[in-house]
Amino acid sequence: MKASVTDQNNLIELQRIDSAISQANHRLKALPEHQQLVAIQAKLVAGAAELETAEAELADVAIDLRRSEVEVEQVADRMTKDEARLSGGQASPKELEQLQHELGTLAKRKSELEDGELEIMIRHDGAKQKVETLKSDEDGLKKLELELNIRLENAKTEIDREIALKNSERTLLVPKIDTALIELYEKVKASGSGIGAALLIGNTCDGCRLAINAVEMERIKSLDSEEVLRCEECRRILVRI
Repeated sequence: MKASVTDQNNLIELQRIDSAISQANHRLKALPEHQQLVAIQAKLVAGAAELETAEAELADVAIDLRRSEVEVEQVADRMTKDEARLSGGQASPKELEQLQHELGTLAKRKSELEDGELEIMIRHDGAKQKVETLKSDEDGLKKLELELNIRLENAKTEIDREIALKNSERTLLVPKIDTALIELYEKVKASGSGIGAALLIGNTCDGCRLAINAVEMERIKSLDSEEVLRCEECRRILVRI
């Protein structure tokens, strides 16, 4: 197969364009924000479950705290009434003795309840702090998620612009190259990891980076400049410099 030197040189330029498009598409898929967003979304899901549990625990402790407060209030009210009757002096000596005994019992009970209430308050504060921390963490993650999405969109826009520019260059270049050469190039490129044409630099194929033996090099040197070469190793189209 033969093709003009200009067509062959244009083919190498086409390969440069296609390689640039391929690299840009790879960068698009490999943007670090993709994995960072996946990690953040996983943390948000786990955090939401943890927050739900923490809020349920806080609600339970809040109920316990309110129940304890009511019990303390009830005992305090009873003590107030007993103290009023005791200070009123209208009860019999036996009733006064019973009131004093009951006040002692109530005071002990009130102290026990207050100790229990203090423990519940500590648990409540801890549960409340945990909920606030989890909510703060969630807000921070959502803020970071938003920032990453903005960065991702900006990066994608920039790369998409680069790809569009290269595709425009490709559209202008392809019609300038012989159709048969383009067809061969596309076929080789499809089976050659995206590389259909490579420069012959010295005695080395720039596609597979392998040296061409001396006998083959002598044969190549004897060929017309328009003869389309193929690398014996990778079968890519070889273009002489």
